[in-house]
This record gives sequence, C-alpha cells and structure tokens, in this order.
Amino acid sequence: MDPIKKVLMHITDKMENSCVLGAIRQGMIMMIPLLVVGYLSAMLVNLPISAYQSFMHHLLGGRVEDFFLCLYCCVNRFFSVFLAAAVSVGYSNMMRRKKGVNESTGSIIILVIITLAAFAGYSGIQCDDFSVDKFSNMHTFSALLVALISSVVYYALKGRGLFQMIGQHGMNTDSVYIAAIEGIGPAVIIIGFFSLLHQLFHVCFGVDGIQELMEQIFNYLLTPIKNGLGSGLIVIFLTHGLWFLGFHGHNMLDTVIKQHFTDVTAGIFSKTMQDVFVLLGGTGAMLCLVTAILLFARKKDVRHLASMAAPTVIFNIIEIALFGIPVIFNSIFLVPFILVPIANCLITYGAIYSGIVPHVVNEVDWTTPILLSGYQATGSWRGAVLQVVCLTAGVLIYRPFVRIYEEQSRLRIAREVKRLVEEMQREEENNSIGILTKREDDLGDVARVLASELAEAVHNKELFMMYQPQVNCDGECIGVEALIRWNHPELGFIYPPLIIQLAKEAHILHKLEQFIFDEAARAVTQMKPETSSEFKVSVNITNESLEWDGIERCIADVVEKYHIPNEWFCLEITEQDALSTSIDIADKIKNLKAKGHKFLIDDFGMGHTSLMYLQTSYFNVVKLDGSLTRDILDNERNSDIIGSIVYLGQSLDFKIIAEYVETKEQRDELERLGCNAFQGYLYSKPLKLEDLLVWMEQRKK
Repeated sequence: MDPIKKVLMHITDKMENSCVLGAIRQGMIMMIPLLVVGYLSAMLVNLPISAYQSFMHHLLGGRVEDFFLCLYCCVNRFFSVFLAAAVSVGYSNMMRRKKGVNESTGSIIILVIITLAAFAGYSGIQCDDFSVDKFSNMHTFSALLVALISSVVYYALKGRGLFQMIGQHGMNTDSVYIAAIEGIGPAVIIIGFFSLLHQLFHVCFGVDGIQELMEQIFNYLLTPIKNGLGSGLIVIFLTHGLWFLGFHGHNMLDTVIKQHFTDVTAGIFSKTMQDVFVLLGGTGAMLCLVTAILLFARKKDVRHLASMAAPTVIFNIIEIALFGIPVIFNSIFLVPFILVPIANCLITYGAIYSGIVPHVVNEVDWTTPILLSGYQATGSWRGAVLQVVCLTAGVLIYRPFVRIYEEQSRLRIAREVKRLVEEMQREEENNSIGILTKREDDLGDVARVLASELAEAVHNKELFMMYQPQVNCDGECIGVEALIRWNHPELGFIYPPLIIQLAKEAHILHKLEQFIFDEAARAVTQMKPETSSEFKVSVNITNESLEWDGIERCIADVVEKYHIPNEWFCLEITEQDALSTSIDIADKIKNLKAKGHKFLIDDFGMGHTSLMYLQTSYFNVVKLDGSLTRDILDNERNSDIIGSIVYLGQSLDFKIIAEYVETKEQRDELERLGCNAFQGYLYSKPLKLEDLLVWMEQRKK
C-alpha cells in the first residue's frame, strides 16, 4: 500500500498547485449549500414509501410536496450554470493565491457573466430544440469545460494587456467601469468562440457539443456487446471513469444500458442488479465511502460533510458526497471509486451464479434504501444479506484511501501552517504583524481555520501551561515563566506567538488569558513547598491585555482564589508590543504595581521602544533579548551592550534576567558582566508542572 500511497499523495500535491484543478475543487466546494438544499429536498420528495407519498401528495393540497420539488428543481435544473459560475470564481481565487494575480471584484464578476453567456452559447440557447435540461447536472462536464477555458483565456488576455484602456477612461476611477470597458474584448472573443464551437459540432457531427458526441461514440462502440459478466464490468468501468471526469456516466451510456441490461430475466447482470447490489448509495458505491468516513475518519470537517451526505446516499442520491468531498477529479479516490463497484459486481455475480442468492426477479425504484431494495429485488432475505456483504467489502476497500486522503490533507495544512509561522516571524522582525485572518490567500485560509479551532480548544480547555525555571547566581530557583502551549491533534505544537495573535483576531484573548492566569496561580500553590520568599511566576500579557477593563479584577480573583502573595504573580510584556500611552493603561499599571505585582520587559535590547520603557517607572525586571545573549562569547559588541544595560539597571534600580543561557561559559560571561539571574536550557527546558516539581525538589537537594 505504501508505494500506492506515495504515488497518490505525489499526484495530489501536484494537482493542489494546479490552478485548473484547484478551481474545480473550489467550485464544487462552493456548491455544497445548494447540494444540501436541493438533494435533501429530492430525498424528501422521492422516499419510496407508498403511505408517505400519499401523505405528501395530500398535505396542504400538495403544496408541501411542490415546495420541496421547487427547491430540488431550483438546484438540479440549473446545476451546471451554478457550477460554471463557481468554477470561474474558483479560478480567480487560484490565480490570486498561486500566481499573485489580484483582480478587482468587478473584474471577477465580469468573468462570471462572460462564462455564463459563453455556456449559454455553447449549449445552443438560440436553437428551436433547446431545452433547459442543458443546464442540469447531466451537463457538468460542459460547465467545467466552458468555465475553465473562459477563465484561462480571460486571464491570458488580461495578462497580455491587449485590451487595457490606459488613458482612455479619462479621470474615471471607478474600478467596475474600468473592468467593464476592458472586458469588452475578452467577452467578444470568449462568447464568440463557444457560440462558433456549438455551430461546428452541429454542422460537422449533428450534435450540440463534445458531451453528446462522446455519448454517440460510446453507444456506437458498445452496441454489439451482449449481456454477461464481461460486458457488465465494461459498463461499470466506463460509467465511473466518465463520472470521475465530470460526465454524467449513466446518461452517457443510457442507450446501451436500456438496450442490453433493462430486462432482469435476460441474464445475471442487469440495471436493477447494478442499482441494488453494485451501486450501494449511488455511483461509486457512495454509501461505502460515507460509512468508511464516519467509521474511520478523524477530521471533523470530513466527518461533518459525510454526516450531511448520509441521509441522501441511503436513498441513492449521490450529489452531496460526490461533489462535496469531492470525489470528482480527486486522484486519491479514483482507485476505490472504480474498484468498489467492480468488487461488488464480482461478489454479487458469484453469489447469484452459485445459487447462494436468488436471481433478481423484480425491478426496484432507484431511491429504495439498502436492505429493503435487496429483499424486494430477489424476494429473499438473502438479497439483503448480500447487500451487507457488499457494503462491508466496499467500506474495507475505501478505508485506507480515506486515511490517505486525511494524511495528505494534514500534510498540506502543516506545510501552510509552517509558511504562516515563517511569514509571521518575518513580520515580527519588522515589528509589523498584519491581520492574518484577513489575508486573501492560502495562508489566510489556514489562519481562519486555526483561529476557529483555537476558539474551540480554548472553550474545551485543551491548551496547557509549561514552566521554565529562572535561577540566580547561587543556583537557587527564584521564579518561573509560565508559557502557553497548544498541541494541535493533527499539526502538533503550534508556535506560541501565533496562538496569541490568532486569539487577538478571534476576539478570545481575554478568555485565553483568564485560563492562563488561573493555571499559573494554581501552579504556584503547588510550588510553595519548594520555593523561597523571593519566588515569582511571570505570565505574558500584551497591550490588548491592559486595554481589557476586566484584567485587574481577573488577576485579583485568581490571587484571592489560590491565596498567593501578589508579589509572586508578575506580568511580562515583550519589547516589541508597544504599550499604549493612554491614561487608562497607565492607571491600570499603577494600580497593579501598588498591589505588589511586578512588571517585566521581555526581549529587551537597545531599541527605541526599550529605552522609552525605561523612562517610565513601570518595569521592575528586564529580560535580555536572546539575540544579545546567544552570541555573547563571539561578539564583543553584544558584551558592551549587555554591560551598558547592567549599568542602567544598577542606576535605575531594576533587575536583569538573561534568557537563552545554554552553556556554562555563556553563563559565566553574563555573570561577569553583572547579570544575576538566568533562564535557559543550561538549567532546564520548559516543563510541565509535575516535571517542574520533580526538578525543583532535586535542585533543592
């Protein structure tokens, strides 16, 4: 399985970077709301229960039935139109994310309008025999073809600047007007091309388009086949191969199926046998896939979508699963999408041929659910048992591919999270972190997903604290820094500054800080037996923390709750997080200091912000920036800077803690320069509370 897994994941990674395939995926995802509304309504209209059908027909004079039928028709009759629009928008998104092409909203809307007009022209809307069925879900491939070609040509023409109206729109700065004028040329070319293409197909082949031409070719090639196992496998293979490419496979082979496989008495393989035993839940045996996801998938979003699709696939309505997951153009599911129906066909053929299960004797309505359909088709309970066997086999075949799909998704998101962290670190160096969840690219998507999951994790208290000891020159532990950690179930540990940034953007920072304050104060009570009177725990806060009206009350509550001295509970703020100079924040700091809480500056250097902080009387402790302490043995200038900070500390009466102390030689040099407290891996990495207590006990001994 491993070689197949590597190949599938490699192909999927390549496809993820394709604007064309990415547009198809995004377009289908955008269709999920319509799929749910339309095909749940179809299920409610078509439940194969006579009493239910009679009830719906007479309920409010049939108005309720008409209501659900209207919802279904609104989606199904114009499915391809909606899909063409969605795919063209998806292509615009992919061009922005992958190619950095930023078109205005007006330009994207114009592309959608051009695409829809081109689709109408390609469908032969001017012909007397035109039918609205040309816009239904049976013409998905045509919609994809028109949308993708229109989008590619539109952006190619825009990129070459062939129709750019520079200097020809005067002082008009209306972006929609400019996009409309520049869209005239592409509209003429694209709409004209597809209208001409329809005429060419009609004149040369007597058909309306490529889909109808392929349908005739398949019907011609398959007309000579006879009923049997081999012909049945060919039909199944071709049907699913076509579905995977966006064609309505059963519609494409409808003539062949009706001609050779409608009569249940003509042979073992028949349309009813296929519907009842092979296509459990519809094309690709979607019930098997949905069941495999519900049983074995770990990702909540995939399980949620499968839960929405489950009621419909029970009645063989596949669209929510087929387009929502999606299965179409998803290389990971190609093999089981074809293999499961073939396996079910072989199992069923063998069971009927050997006499284990009776021959199919009755035609069954296509929406009849599993078990009931098996019994009705064969007139025996053994038909229902055979369906269970086929379902089990299909689930087991789909299972490893569901795992591959999830792993590929996890690795893709992990790569994007890594890029997001790298981008944030670059912005940290420039002291200008943007709003990550407002980005209109892949990193923005990941940030929004992480922010949502962070809110859930905070609510469920899935985050936890770790503590890194601070040691004086005598080796005594004089304090700890409380550090928030989030071990994401799929992505592992998340970069802590990213946690704080996302909490700010998701407006849950105060809720997170309440958790941090409570956990840190609770931890102090367990550290008491191992500590001295000078001991302190420092928690990190931000400028936004001090803007919170409830921060003083929150700190007072946790200190009182756990009966710890105010002096033991300190507040630490980074040098980069410039404090507001508002009177309100100044008053909060003064009030907290008056109660005995100390303030620390983290990542202190010789920057403008650090020196500005020293002009205030806010801070009692300075923690040296790691860029100074790491290179102290190799950079004399760093030694001079640290020496100057130590001198300032002595003059202005603040203590100094050196961070990132990793070697004895580094510690000795810092001590020589006047530093009297240290924090770093020389003493300990950040520890969980229980491990810290063991460390403190051993240190004390």
